[in-house]
Amino acid sequence: MLSGILGKFFNSDNDKIKLGSPRNIKHSANDIGNMLRVYLDDNHLLTAVILEDNQKKPEKLSTGIIHVDEKQRIFVTDGFLPETANKRLHPGARVQFSLTHQGIRHQFEASWKKQIEDETGPKHLFDFPRGVEQVQLRDSFRVKMSQAHPIKVALTHAEKPPITGTMADLSATGMRMRIVGLVKPKPVRGEQYTSCHFVLSDGSSIACVGRLMHWQYDSDADVSYLGIHFESVDGSTQRTLNRYLTDLQRKQRQLSP
Repeated sequence: MLSGILGKFFNSDNDKIKLGSPRNIKHSANDIGNMLRVYLDDNHLLTAVILEDNQKKPEKLSTGIIHVDEKQRIFVTDGFLPETANKRLHPGARVQFSLTHQGIRHQFEASWKKQIEDETGPKHLFDFPRGVEQVQLRDSFRVKMSQAHPIKVALTHAEKPPITGTMADLSATGMRMRIVGLVKPKPVRGEQYTSCHFVLSDGSSIACVGRLMHWQYDSDADVSYLGIHFESVDGSTQRTLNRYLTDLQRKQRQLSP
């Protein structure tokens, strides 16, 4: 019963899971360790819910993984936000995590072991989950954008300098942005950009709010990648995005053998 409620709760945002969506559960410790390290390396924002909590309804929390130990089969996260949730954890407490990575919903449960304090605040140590479930999302068609004819993107932050780059790929709910060099100051997963603006190859201008879901720096190529989720998208803008992606998908099918 609880898992069913939480399933609806987790899937109540813009990412929709349709009935019959392909599901895949990873059970091996090696696979689980590799996936947790992907979330770590990509500085991915995770949504968390403390199960069997005393709240009237499940509270969505946010955090990120900062350490993975495959040998001991443990991982460590930042303190939860809102901060009041950090005091509600106890040994053995089960926490359900979720995130969207490359158009796929990842979900897993982990058991809390203890809290670690340092100068930056609380950290949480968890046992490895028994499995990680992956579910293909609806409207997750993602198209890679040509760097030969790049689409320029501008991000505006309320407190930090603006960021400019080019679009690496695009979906109906977000994009991955390519920036030459290391972004400074360092991006913070979950932070909001008050304006995310770009002009599609058909001349359509898109402007919305963007939220940083993950970021990664490739030192070999000296390139940063930012995963941006679109927010506050009005109906007209969403329809424009949908039509553009549908047209690109149709053209790709025509070109495929």
